[in-house]
Amino acid sequence: MTTRPRWPELLQASLALTLPALVASPALAQQAASPMLPPVTVEGGTQRATRVAPKPRAATRATAERRAAAPAPAPAPIQATPRENARGPVRGIVAGRSATGTKTDASLLETPQSISVVTRDQIQQQAARSVAEALRYEPGVISESRVGDRFDNVFIRGFGGFGSAANYLHYWDSLRLPRGVSYAMPSVDPYLLERVEVLRGPASVLYGQNNLGGMVNLISKAPTATPQGEVFTRFGDHNRIEGGFDISGPLTKDGDLLYRLIGLGRKANTEVDYTTTERRLIAPMITWTPSADTKLTVRATYDKDPSSYQPNWLPAVGTLLPNAAGQIPKDFFSGSPNVNRYAREQTSVGYEFEHHFNDTWAVRQNLRYMELTSDFKALSVTGFATAANSCSAGVPNATCIARTSTNYLEQLRAFAIDNQAEAKFTTGWLDHTVLMGVDYQTSSASARFGNGPTTYVNYLNPVYPALSAPPITTQTLIDRNQVGIYLQDQIRLGKLAVVAGVRNDWAEGSNQTNTLATGVVTNSVRPSDTAATWRVGATYLFDNGFAPYASYSTSFEPSVTVGTDYTGAAFKPTTGKQYEAGLKYQPVGLNGFFMLSYFDITQDNVLTLDTGRLASLNPRCTASGLYCQTQQGQVQSKGVELSGKVTLQPGLDVIAAYSHTNIEITQSTQTATIFGSSTVVSLQGKRPVGAAADTASLWMDYTFQAGPLAGFGFGGGVRYVGESYGDTANSARMVVPAYTLGDAQIHYDLAGASPQLKGWKLAVNMTNIFDKTYVSACASSNQCFYGNGRATLGTISYRW
Repeated sequence: MTTRPRWPELLQASLALTLPALVASPALAQQAASPMLPPVTVEGGTQRATRVAPKPRAATRATAERRAAAPAPAPAPIQATPRENARGPVRGIVAGRSATGTKTDASLLETPQSISVVTRDQIQQQAARSVAEALRYEPGVISESRVGDRFDNVFIRGFGGFGSAANYLHYWDSLRLPRGVSYAMPSVDPYLLERVEVLRGPASVLYGQNNLGGMVNLISKAPTATPQGEVFTRFGDHNRIEGGFDISGPLTKDGDLLYRLIGLGRKANTEVDYTTTERRLIAPMITWTPSADTKLTVRATYDKDPSSYQPNWLPAVGTLLPNAAGQIPKDFFSGSPNVNRYAREQTSVGYEFEHHFNDTWAVRQNLRYMELTSDFKALSVTGFATAANSCSAGVPNATCIARTSTNYLEQLRAFAIDNQAEAKFTTGWLDHTVLMGVDYQTSSASARFGNGPTTYVNYLNPVYPALSAPPITTQTLIDRNQVGIYLQDQIRLGKLAVVAGVRNDWAEGSNQTNTLATGVVTNSVRPSDTAATWRVGATYLFDNGFAPYASYSTSFEPSVTVGTDYTGAAFKPTTGKQYEAGLKYQPVGLNGFFMLSYFDITQDNVLTLDTGRLASLNPRCTASGLYCQTQQGQVQSKGVELSGKVTLQPGLDVIAAYSHTNIEITQSTQTATIFGSSTVVSLQGKRPVGAAADTASLWMDYTFQAGPLAGFGFGGGVRYVGESYGDTANSARMVVPAYTLGDAQIHYDLAGASPQLKGWKLAVNMTNIFDKTYVSACASSNQCFYGNGRATLGTISYRW
């Protein structure tokens, strides 16, 4: 029997743990902390010096940072590079610390799980226009199976999906990004980010509901104590124009109040006729540091996307497979100019709070509130016409594509909070970093929608008569609530680092669909779940920089999150486990990080698109795949990953990655029909659609450090994605071929030409330099996606 939590009481206790008001009351703080002290003799934990007055200002962090950065009297001593912290900027492409794997400031070398960090410098080198593009060169990740900037589709270790029906794997500043009923999904622009971090494998022990393949954690930029700024403009093909600014620094003379303001605007056509993308974004943030022990950062973001780009799916015949009547052009628009819209408006506000009581105890609180509206109108391809003259007299069915219209208006409101208490202490020979936390997340989503009749278009000679969006007929309301409590201990015994953690989650929600005209409820479920997850891992740190590690972890996705099937019945919770072992290497005297990992994942009750229901146009299925999912039973994924990021010498950066993933459905009651025949096969033993077995990539960038070419640089990369299956039956004709793409760039820091031009930089980036036409993936015989063609971007920036 499931025990439901008392939401108000749990939330109230969660808020009371570490709210800034707690810090203001020493007695209350002592009362809150005392029950959590371990029953051992604690060595260390000395009380920090009491600060009873704001003077001298030298006690504040901001002032200390300024003094450390200020030029010393001649002769100037050699200054050490500032220590990297888990959430701050990284100088170059090689990160050494991360909080994603432990929620503490931890070394990547000591964390017994595969984590990679895409730094700000790497994002800029590769001119990534979306989070998905920033992940192109990361091992075990396929990020552009369906291209575009509307949603960031990601496969990690074989788990993931396409478009709005995909499991959303993204977190923003360690809080899960919510999603609505279908199309209301947030988007975070990479210009807002300091880092993009990929944690592979389960993370439920810290984050609760989590995809077993892994997660992507988006780390925001933060205000800086040193005044700095950037303005840029960017031009590209398809009439792309873009501009932005990023300015930061102190607001007060003593540096206790810092600010940062980021703005961005862009507009462009795309490779597909009648489609555009446009974004307007503003993001102010303020950091207040009243003392060396207390820090509060408040962030707000407003993002308006009047349009966004995600090409529609197309039939396999004419894209993946030959069509005797002619192939479908890559720029073919399968919809209607009158019914072609995806607009999104997204607002968020939140804060990060941290306070140190003494050398032992610290508390943190991370909070965000988000609102999002989306307006989606489109025609989605369902296959080829079956009746003669469906397009017009004399047009063969082989070039006449059938489409159904969809009209979706959605709203989403979401709140998330994560409270943490951290204690650092010693018991005998053991050094501990203990983390205790309570988090809560809730969301309320509504969708009003309607579907229209089938219409047709000839892809070789398209004619677009005026159409109207279908009327709104139905409404779906989904509420989700989840509370989790977790405990983690990071233990050091000499060169041995051990991490152990446990968590329990309670989740409940409701899902109701009703007909607007009559008010009749056609579906109503109230699922609730509870589950415990845990993790244990160990790393041994050799003096030469090698660190072998091993870990075991479990995952949990409640039925509240994964939704209902086509009958309206709630799915079972998706659970799983992973064994992982590997070797990390951080060379002594060389700025580099290398990693080799082996993983063995088993996931139960896995969701997949029920293409049979979708193909039969079941009344409860939508073109997005909503209510057209099914649970396969069990999926197993095994593989190896090898990666490295290194600065071989000043100005020479190298990034390399390879992964092999063997993923298959090991238990299933589902069947599918082989494409082009009537043979029905079991899905057991088949490979999930879109999951390529092999990926590999290599990126290099070189910048001249001296001489007449000082400041000039060039680079490029090669990306390989292996073949994948394009239907659930793994039909021989539905194998999506492997593809290899090349990228290139040149850049010039004009300070190398003249000191008067310091701060100015020019860059040109080109992706898919040979303009290769390829199919990136297929989800079924009627759902194939072309990959991006060649794209060229020219950027002019000025920094100070």
